[in-house]
Amino acid sequence: MAAIEAFVTNADSDWGSAPYLGDCMIRNEQQLLNASKQLVVENGLLGALPLIGGLGGDGTSFFMVWDECQVEAEELLAIAASTTGPTVPCQGALTTLPIDRQSIMGVVPLGHLNPPSHTQTTDHVYFLLPGYEEEISPSVDLLAPAQGTVVQLSSSTSDTTGQTFTDWKIEISVCAGGTIRFGHVSTISAELLALTEAVPDACDRYGYEGYMFDSCSWRQIDVPVSAGDFLGTLGGLDTPNTALDFWAYDWDGDLHFAIDPSAQPEGILRSQCALDWFVDDLRTEFYAQRMEFGGIRADEGIGCGKVFQDVVGAAKGFWYSTVEVGGKWLDHLALVDDNVRSDHQVVSVASMLANPGYWIFQKQSTGTVNRDFAQVTAGSGVYCYDAFTADSTGPSGATDRFLIEVVDTDTLRIEHQGGSCGSSFSFSSPHVYSRYEMK
Repeated sequence: MAAIEAFVTNADSDWGSAPYLGDCMIRNEQQLLNASKQLVVENGLLGALPLIGGLGGDGTSFFMVWDECQVEAEELLAIAASTTGPTVPCQGALTTLPIDRQSIMGVVPLGHLNPPSHTQTTDHVYFLLPGYEEEISPSVDLLAPAQGTVVQLSSSTSDTTGQTFTDWKIEISVCAGGTIRFGHVSTISAELLALTEAVPDACDRYGYEGYMFDSCSWRQIDVPVSAGDFLGTLGGLDTPNTALDFWAYDWDGDLHFAIDPSAQPEGILRSQCALDWFVDDLRTEFYAQRMEFGGIRADEGIGCGKVFQDVVGAAKGFWYSTVEVGGKWLDHLALVDDNVRSDHQVVSVASMLANPGYWIFQKQSTGTVNRDFAQVTAGSGVYCYDAFTADSTGPSGATDRFLIEVVDTDTLRIEHQGGSCGSSFSFSSPHVYSRYEMK
């Protein structure tokens, strides 16, 4: 089928499963009825998805093949990745612990959620400090984990805890085209602090009412460092900082795939797993410590976690409110994988349809209850989600559920309701979200 071959040829390079998906659809061509095949010919595969949903039985048979092929494609992609292994920029560049070994209580993989500011999956890992569970940590020294050059400093001032505090970000070039960044640094060294006496290159104010930040950055920094050099301190009893934010960026590689890349800063689109940049023994040590803030250990299928998870034509990934919402992040909705349990997924809500929070459930590969978001496709009907885990932050105690329908490739309806999925379910007053953020 020429239209499906064209889909494979033109698919974004980050959509690694597209060739397997296209091959599966071609192999199963005989199961597709003529009406759906004609729409694919006339509109292309992705353009036909929202139209096929209106075909009744013809559309149902198409989406049965589509769902099965998506599952097969993801499995084949995982096998290929495990066989060849990914190319890791700056691999082995980080040679030294950034903080004392006894002060690393755990390592949180990519994809942590904390709505509303982290409704979407986080693009960095966390090193948990002593006292993180009580949200009060003693001061811990931060050291350069590699030879490199400090290239940027940023300060962030906020009174979100009831008292004003300032913390820092430090960005270091550690290889050609690769930088790491530390965040929630409580103090920086005297040498670095002296550089911030200059006029900053940029300042910004962001957030939402009651949760505002004032940030400034100095981007013309050029300070050589050696592995083990003192950079500053983390934690401290007079700060709310109980974890180190740790980013890695590949500035020369391809951007990650996102349906709406304009909604993301370039740095997020270039994010990498900082753990994979360490020498092998330290990388192995950190992987053994992967966990969430609540103590749940990561399973082997998680790896370092995932940031971008958009699936074209399906519910999985990032969505944005079609109603204007005042304040940064508050228009966000994410339907994504859990970052420590590979058989769980999450409804992550910033505002609008519920109070900020996330609802975690065990995903299913069949039926209309707790169905894998990647298999909830345009025109396939309404799905219900319930039976949320105890570590979910969204549920308020009463039994609740979400109803979700992918209307077309760019539009989703969702509603938060009381009750479980054991009873009949239908929309009452759904909210509409789009794949594209309002500008």
